[in-house]
Amino acid sequence: MGLDDVLAQLTFRERFTRKRVRFERRYGALVVQVEGAPAPVRQWLGALLRNYRGVVPVNNPSDVPAGQDEEGLVVEQLQAMTEGCGYGGRVAHGLPIVFPRFAAARTALYEWQPVATQSHPRQIGDLKRQIREAITEERRQTLPELRPRLNPLLDDPYVSERMGGGLVGLLLKVVNALRFPHHRTVRWYGTRRFPRQRTFEAVCEELERLRSEPAAAKQLLLVEALLADIDAHYGAVRRLNRARRPVLLLPDVDTVDARRVIRDRLMEAYDGEFRALRVYPVVVTTSQPDGATPTEGAKPAAAAAALAEAIEERFGERVRVAEERSRGGRTPLPSRLVQITLDDAPDPQPGRRPGRRILGPVTAVVTALALAAAGLGTYYGFFREPESCGNGLQVHGEECLGVSDGSGVFMPAYDGMPEVFARIAEQNKAVAAAKHATVALLIPMESDNPAVQRQILSEIQGAYLAQAGANGVDSAKPPIRIVLANPGKGYGEWRGTVDQLQRQEPDLRAVVGFNLSVTKTKEALTYVTNTLKLPAVASVVTADDFSNPEGKETVPFPGLARAVSTTKDQARALLAFDPRLAGAETALVTDDRPGDDYNRSLRDAFAEARAGKAQGGVQDMRFESPDVEEAGVTPNEFEDFAGNICRSNAHVIYFAGRALHLKLFVNKLATTYCREKKSYTVITGSDATTLDQRLDDRHRALLQGDPGSGKPSVTIRYAAPAHPDAWSTELRKWQQDPKHKGQQPPLYLREAEDAMETLRQSITDQAGTIGDVYLDDGRTIVTYDVVLTASRALARAVHTSGQEVPSADRIRKDLGKLNADLRVRGAGGWICLTNAGNPYNKALSVVHLEPGSKRLTFEGVAWPTGRAPAQEDDCVIPAHP
Repeated sequence: MGLDDVLAQLTFRERFTRKRVRFERRYGALVVQVEGAPAPVRQWLGALLRNYRGVVPVNNPSDVPAGQDEEGLVVEQLQAMTEGCGYGGRVAHGLPIVFPRFAAARTALYEWQPVATQSHPRQIGDLKRQIREAITEERRQTLPELRPRLNPLLDDPYVSERMGGGLVGLLLKVVNALRFPHHRTVRWYGTRRFPRQRTFEAVCEELERLRSEPAAAKQLLLVEALLADIDAHYGAVRRLNRARRPVLLLPDVDTVDARRVIRDRLMEAYDGEFRALRVYPVVVTTSQPDGATPTEGAKPAAAAAALAEAIEERFGERVRVAEERSRGGRTPLPSRLVQITLDDAPDPQPGRRPGRRILGPVTAVVTALALAAAGLGTYYGFFREPESCGNGLQVHGEECLGVSDGSGVFMPAYDGMPEVFARIAEQNKAVAAAKHATVALLIPMESDNPAVQRQILSEIQGAYLAQAGANGVDSAKPPIRIVLANPGKGYGEWRGTVDQLQRQEPDLRAVVGFNLSVTKTKEALTYVTNTLKLPAVASVVTADDFSNPEGKETVPFPGLARAVSTTKDQARALLAFDPRLAGAETALVTDDRPGDDYNRSLRDAFAEARAGKAQGGVQDMRFESPDVEEAGVTPNEFEDFAGNICRSNAHVIYFAGRALHLKLFVNKLATTYCREKKSYTVITGSDATTLDQRLDDRHRALLQGDPGSGKPSVTIRYAAPAHPDAWSTELRKWQQDPKHKGQQPPLYLREAEDAMETLRQSITDQAGTIGDVYLDDGRTIVTYDVVLTASRALARAVHTSGQEVPSADRIRKDLGKLNADLRVRGAGGWICLTNAGNPYNKALSVVHLEPGSKRLTFEGVAWPTGRAPAQEDDCVIPAHP
């Protein structure tokens, strides 16, 4: 049997070839060293690499830089091996091997640099953080591969609710929830590498101690961690499935000292604690004849064609010698490195065509079972309709999803929802016989949280009030038909809802709403604007990456218009309104939950505001919430934060997080004993618009504090997208200014106040038939302006196209023209859209919730450019907005 056939069998490259080269686990690992003249050996190795890449995990050795110290080069070469056998050398259709144990060791031994001025507990805490980040980063490549496989199971109602009475779905969700990326790695260190060191802190202390050991000890740990990661990857299923083993290539061990060190450390690990691994990589080294003979147990080199026999003979001899040594013999144990000579360079030609993928036995069985289950699921789904929860609506899990024309009601038990849905249905019926355009409001329309329920009602009321105005007798054409589309909580079911929209609404001309800055919302917005090519008008998705960049030919969301400033603009406007905030002693508390673009954008904006300030305050305090409306363990973390802030000089706290967590944080801030502080000011973003609905009298009393007994008061301040008192207050202030005596108020004030009065009058005209309307949180005003913007774009497209109902493409082209004389005169202020669809210098209302107050206090209007439009300004966009 030739060299290449033996390697193919060792790696399981040929899964169903009967193995004539067999190794029992008790024999341990094998290292094959191919020796010969440099040219043929290099040629053979290159051909081996070409034929094995994509079939088995294999690293691609590169040239070694000159002049680098040996210890650093060893680490670099090991890192290259993990990258090659990991994501870079992943096999087709398979998950890559990840190396979190190696990443942890590399970070602790070579990358972490303790700060000398820190105490030892803080140094260990910093080491823990860096190890956790390294593990997370190492697993970063696997999670995107794994999520598409797991998410369909978690999201499929048939699996999650019906199979096993919901038990299957529950188990899947429990497994998904209990995945802690660093837990298994730390457990390995605490049980295998450093026995009896059960806590993360103890493991970190051992790793810290190891930093002062000789290089050989540190190199051995790196090699052991690498082998443990490979062994962990090949669990029971992969072993039963005869999954292909990785190949570690170490060429030129005779001339590259670092690679020779790695080879020797591998054999040291194999002869030590790692002799009983379940899966070993196939290690192939190369050298010139007798150029890198092992120091102990070396045997003469065998011919390449006799490799199978040499392996069997070598390991048989090791067994015999080991038995003799157990009886007191002194014969050296033969090396597990088998040297073979290569006289020429045969092209590796394993029996099967390179790259062909053969299903393993377990895969074949599982695939057959999966196909049978899929057939049953298809049959079940075909003959049984989902349960209805209203006209056009269907039950999916615990949610009622779908598209309603007003006849089907979301949250029918909530006061006001049936009423406003009925009025929308009346409007839709009135325009059904005429040429009309359909506008879809795409927002989550169900919640268990009373504050969010109030927010949903406010937004639907705003949409209806805009529809009623657009369909008035003297209004521009076309009339609007509003449909209410529920994409599920957190936009989790957006695809099914948007597909239903496309199927049943032939006159659909715009999709509006988009009120949550999370990854799923971005997916929905991308699909609407890029795939369906529909115009979209977004409300309070304020994250910066939900906007189109200015001056670019290609944008992420073609046909998108925004009615609210980005988080960055909000922060800029707030700091321009009160420049003292940027120079104050500050703290930043931020939610690092992945997938929430609002939190990330707000954090970046606040960090920018704090950057470079002489009085920068304390270091960032980070937490990770489980979800937008879930607390998790955040109250415990906030208690620690409150204590740290008390002991600092910070009186102003920037909070980059959602309203629920803001409520929890300010409560902890107010109830944590702090005699050093009399009061705090918390600065946050527009998600806080629901905060006053979340606070009951008890919470408001807590925010008053009791400075005399060591409990500071807390004021919450933010830039809201709109406030009902904004324009009447600003107009009155302008008129009372002696400098303006005898002058006409600027147009932006008069038109905004007129629009706000029109909205108030429309609410009065409804006489309570749409439920109680609450304007303070700004949601009704913003959604009113969003639908108004869509209506103005439709009217403009009628003018430019000459059609009663213009095409979606025509509307997309006209959206960016809504400025200057074509500006949208919104109740929240002018909306002057740039070519990219962004609102230029959009007014924001600075508000605060005073301690103990029962409603928001309006302070004034803030502007992202730092100034209000001048008297002569007419919503004209500058060349570089």
